[in-house]
Amino acid sequence: MNVLNLCIKWKFPLLLGFLLSFLYFHYFENRAFVELEIKVQQKTWFNIYWAENGKGYSKWERARVRLTPEKQRYSFYLTDLRKMRSLRIDPHMFEGEVVLKTLKISQNSLQPIKITTKSDFKQLSPLFHIGSLRWKSNGLHILATGNDPQLELKLNLQKTPSHIWLLFTRIIAIFSVVFLFFSTTSSFRQEEKFVPLFFLTVFALIVVMASMTAGKIHPDEYVHLNAAEYYESNYLPPEVDDPAISHTYSVYGVSRLNGHEISYFFTGKLASLLQPLHLPRYLSLRMFNVLLFGLLLLYTLYSPGARTIAVPLLISPQIWYTFSYCNSDAFALAVAFIVACQFILPHSILNSYLLDISPKRQFLPFLFLGSLTASLFLLKKNYLFFILFIAGYLAWKILFQIKPELRRQYCRRAAIVICAGLILAGLRIGANYAVNGMDLAAKKAHIREQLADFEYKPSTPLEEKNPFLYRKAKGYTLKEIVITDNWFERTYRSTFGAYGYFTVNGGDSYYNTLRPVAIALFLLVGITMVLRGGIAGNTLFAFFICCSSALIGASLYHSWTTDYQTQGRYLLPAVPMFCMVLYHARQLMRGEAIYNLLITTMFLLSVYSFIFVGLMQLPKIV
Repeated sequence: MNVLNLCIKWKFPLLLGFLLSFLYFHYFENRAFVELEIKVQQKTWFNIYWAENGKGYSKWERARVRLTPEKQRYSFYLTDLRKMRSLRIDPHMFEGEVVLKTLKISQNSLQPIKITTKSDFKQLSPLFHIGSLRWKSNGLHILATGNDPQLELKLNLQKTPSHIWLLFTRIIAIFSVVFLFFSTTSSFRQEEKFVPLFFLTVFALIVVMASMTAGKIHPDEYVHLNAAEYYESNYLPPEVDDPAISHTYSVYGVSRLNGHEISYFFTGKLASLLQPLHLPRYLSLRMFNVLLFGLLLLYTLYSPGARTIAVPLLISPQIWYTFSYCNSDAFALAVAFIVACQFILPHSILNSYLLDISPKRQFLPFLFLGSLTASLFLLKKNYLFFILFIAGYLAWKILFQIKPELRRQYCRRAAIVICAGLILAGLRIGANYAVNGMDLAAKKAHIREQLADFEYKPSTPLEEKNPFLYRKAKGYTLKEIVITDNWFERTYRSTFGAYGYFTVNGGDSYYNTLRPVAIALFLLVGITMVLRGGIAGNTLFAFFICCSSALIGASLYHSWTTDYQTQGRYLLPAVPMFCMVLYHARQLMRGEAIYNLLITTMFLLSVYSFIFVGLMQLPKIV
């Protein structure tokens, strides 16, 4: 009985110990590890694909690492090789020669594969685009006749004695660390106390990612950097056809300076303030997003209520990745989160103003609310769905939570805040038209025709445009986009951990492990709202489903009709929506063990992805 009571008392660390043991076995003990030494003359990618008996090679079943001339030694993880029949090795992606010096692949309980000598290299059979394979004293010289040279290695793996005792010792060590952690951190077990610790961990990871990763490897960062750099020394938007900003235009012929987003102004001004520190250009312009997450960390430390709302920010490494390089998505997400907190928290500045019978006439709080509202209208277009959700939430709150005698006052003051925000946003939009004139749209269309690459120009014939553009007009059906191109799976993966230009991804095992945990968390919140939320809870959850589905539908439709993009960052507006729904669900949940376990599991998986996939595989500053 004492043992049973002890297990019940320590049920969470026991579950966490089993979880970490499973993750260790699944991701480290049960996967092959590659050690590579190769010399290249230019930046490229080294790919290894794997295939089971009766199956071909797939881009979903591969591992890759970025190669640079400055570095020759690399290491990364593969999959479990025990069921694999062969490996396809793509040593580089250009026409020319590389020198493969050594290749070692090891996995517990299997005989290591060592390719280091002339006889070892004979195991590699050329498939495509291989001009010659010549062995010299410094390694195998591989001459490619095309951009996709391929070698194949047939696997004939031999088992070795397994060291069960060593595995058992490591698992015991994992449980020991977990129990030691829990026995010394009893005061941090509650959600409002461990969430800040998680945030602090994420903040440290973001700082490392921002400081170590090379420039121009993150999605569209080069155009974000150029746009933000403009505002280091300018205050007004530029003229669309100003030659001085021609370098800010992307291959699409579009500049981030031509839109109404306000984040680049703040990014540039902060970089200007940081000039005395002599930081590298890329880092000074990344610091705005890094400090934004730091402010969210401070907010969670200051406000216990904000910690519950902030939990969804901890369950995907893609969110953290957004704050680690220069872009406008991080600012949009931060603004949306603060807006969510203002609506949710009972004693927030917004709720104090809307509900106080005799509010103090203070200028600064009202300026804050007006600026926050204005910022909401100056975000990326996909945040229109969040604005729609906020409008619906406002109506829901008036109907279900505001006392009848306060509804008129609430609506009147909410209208005042919205009008103030629209006025301030209008000043930013008006400045753009003041500089460029009322024919701004025509100017942008003209400059796009001038500066866009040929395959992206509006005048380029449809059949000569980039293959990812206007797929509907080219005859693709929506079924082909969803099923053949696997749009939902690609989008899911880029929502929960895809780095660089979506070239650095976790293995199938990571996404397949995360998927049921994410579904379980969503079901826990949904079932709680449906069964215990009454009419109010059901209405709010249904509206959240509608807005989130509309956001996903719009992203899918954009991929079909305009530009095929399976980018999880397009769905980021659903995160602050979920933050608000989760807060209400938490008030209705009974027991915390399952909820805390799901959150902790997603957090640990996200940390794994961020470190062992993102940080390890993205190119670093040399």
